[in-house]
Amino acid sequence: MIDVLWLGETDEQVIEVMRRQAPPEVRLTIPPDGVPTTEDLRRSRYIVNGGRRIDARMIEAAPHLRLIQRLGAGLDGIDLEATERAGVEVANLPARNSVAVAEMTLTLAMACARDLVRLDSSMKEGRWRPNDRLSSTFELQGSTWGVIGLGNIGRAVASRAAALGMEILYYDAVRPGPDLEGGAAFAPLEELLAQSRIVSVHLPLTAGTTGLLGASQLAMMPERSVLISISRAGVVEGEALRQALESGHLAAAAVDVWDREPVPTDDPLLHAPHLIATPHSGAQTHDTVARVFADAFAAVLEHARTRHSASAG
Repeated sequence: MIDVLWLGETDEQVIEVMRRQAPPEVRLTIPPDGVPTTEDLRRSRYIVNGGRRIDARMIEAAPHLRLIQRLGAGLDGIDLEATERAGVEVANLPARNSVAVAEMTLTLAMACARDLVRLDSSMKEGRWRPNDRLSSTFELQGSTWGVIGLGNIGRAVASRAAALGMEILYYDAVRPGPDLEGGAAFAPLEELLAQSRIVSVHLPLTAGTTGLLGASQLAMMPERSVLISISRAGVVEGEALRQALESGHLAAAAVDVWDREPVPTDDPLLHAPHLIATPHSGAQTHDTVARVFADAFAAVLEHARTRHSASAG
C-alpha cells in the first residue's frame, strides 16, 4: 500500500470525489480538521496538497516523505528550501483547471458587465428596475479585454473573449512578443490598463507580481471599467480595489481570491459596492476536481513505481 496524506479541503463533496478517484493501492489519510497529526506526517510517504501551507516544521516531521504532489500549478505556500534540504520532490499539475477557471472568469465578467447580481436581488426584493445602472453596463462585443498573465488560463480566457467579438490585449513580463492567433496583441501593462474595459488577472504570486495592481495602476483603467481578480490575492491590492469601487471609478469587480481564506465577514473589500465575491471557487467544478485528483494519484503511483524500480535495479 502507498500511504498518501491529503492536505486540503475537508468539504464532504471534495472528499467523496477524492475517494472515488483514489486507486486501490492508495491508503488515504484525511485529517478531519485539515491539520495533520505528528503521526500522520511520520507515516506518510506522499502528500497530495490542495493548497494548504506546508512549512519546514511539517517537512521535518515527515522523515519518510518522498513527494509533495500539488493539485494546481502554483507552488506558493510550500517551503521549497526545506523540501530541497530533506530531498523531497515537489510536483505540480499545470493546465488541469484552465477550462474551469477561464469559464469562471468569463462568467464573472459577464455578470459585472450586466450587473446581474443587483438585478437579481432587486427582483427578489420586489423592485422592477430594468434600467438600473444603465450607464454602467455594456456589451462585450467591440469592447477591449486586457489579459494580465499569459499562461494556460490567460490563453484560454483570451480565446474565449475573442470568440465573443472582443479586442484582446495581453501583458506578461515573461512572454512579451508577437500577437496571438485571433488578433490578441501584446501591450505594456500601462497601455493595457488604459485601453481595456475589462481586465482579468492570471498571475502567480511572486516577488515581482506582489502588489502589481495598486491604486496608481487601477487609476489608469478607464472610468466605469471592470476588474476580475482570480489568480492570487496579493497581485491586486485589496484596499486599493475597495477604494476604486467606493469612488465609482470602477463600475464593478469580481474577486475569487482573498488575503485571508476563509474571508472574515468584516473584511472591508467584501462589502465594497458593486463587488461580486466568490470563495476561491474558480476551479471548483465536479469535472475539474475529479480530473485533477485522478491525475494527482496517477503521478503518485508513477513516482512510487519509478522509485521501486530504481531501488530494485
